[in-house]
Amino acid sequence: MQVTVDGRKAALVAIDIQNKFYTVTEGLRRSVDLHMDMMNRALDLFHDTGSPVILVFYDAMNSCTSDAMDDPEALVEGLRAHESDARVHKESMNSFHGTDLLDRIRESGAECVVLMGLVAHMCVLSTYFAAYDAGLPAFMLEGALSATDEENVAHVEAICRTVDIDSLRESAE
Repeated sequence: MQVTVDGRKAALVAIDIQNKFYTVTEGLRRSVDLHMDMMNRALDLFHDTGSPVILVFYDAMNSCTSDAMDDPEALVEGLRAHESDARVHKESMNSFHGTDLLDRIRESGAECVVLMGLVAHMCVLSTYFAAYDAGLPAFMLEGALSATDEENVAHVEAICRTVDIDSLRESAE
């Protein structure tokens, strides 16, 4: 069975869950730590059901990133990504701009996207609106967004369509 939202096959898009962001501010580090369990629960659900997972990597280094760790490009330790997950590389906030993300989603047969990752009010929100511009319904996964402070997470969840992990699990049964 596949994960669906409103009857549409969903792809999980995990945005920028990389060391280079994890180490930028103490607030972002706390937020990632707070939401890592939900991110992993979503990854486990999509992997267990054979539903598509796409990992997005921000390739550029700039004032919003940190090279404080041994491997700033790597995924944050503890994230349960699989080698078989599709990977998309980007150089702007919008994960669709200049990438093959839309093609990867369409090739997977997905008809909507569930977004998670960081930073909620920057790259994740930009990708959310870009999905709609591409004609693709998008949903933020409640409890799986991270930001420089939790108030920003709450703001993003308040203005976007959201879905919770229990609904996703029920859809796949």
